[in-house]
Amino acid sequence: MSERIRPSWDEYFMYLAAWAATRSSCRHLQTGAVIVKDKRVVATGYNGAPRTVENCLVQGCRKDQFGVDFEKKGTGNCRGTHAERNAMQQLSMYELEGSSMYTIYYPCSDCAKDIIGAQLSKIFYLFDYKGEGTLVDELIKEAPISLKQLVLDYGKCNEMIKFILDQQKRK
Repeated sequence: MSERIRPSWDEYFMYLAAWAATRSSCRHLQTGAVIVKDKRVVATGYNGAPRTVENCLVQGCRKDQFGVDFEKKGTGNCRGTHAERNAMQQLSMYELEGSSMYTIYYPCSDCAKDIIGAQLSKIFYLFDYKGEGTLVDELIKEAPISLKQLVLDYGKCNEMIKFILDQQKRK
């Protein structure tokens, strides 16, 4: 690569959400979220146990211990808090209003309710693991929130990182 490539703002914030996901303490699904206001990151979050509580990497996964299928979300068996909620808990309602969220997965219905209540204006997500006609779809249609799936070019990401890491060789 001879020319420097810069990510768009949306790509940049989604890459940050992916980096946040690397801190996840869930054994099954790593996800992250970034909240942005006026092109500034105001909070990040990842899925994991609340502060002062042992996470699943230490304690073990309750879903595994009780034989709960991972796909059965919302069963009350998970020690972790979702990335979206972890990010929002860092901010006041005033700071959240009108901001955007970049999250790895399409939000669950509980997180969607919190996002709508906090009056965020946009949600960007990478992966869609929901079914058609979900409660989230209904809620988003009623709320004044823009919802958009992003597609990242991983080759472009690798080129950008390689360019940065190779800069010492160019000196």
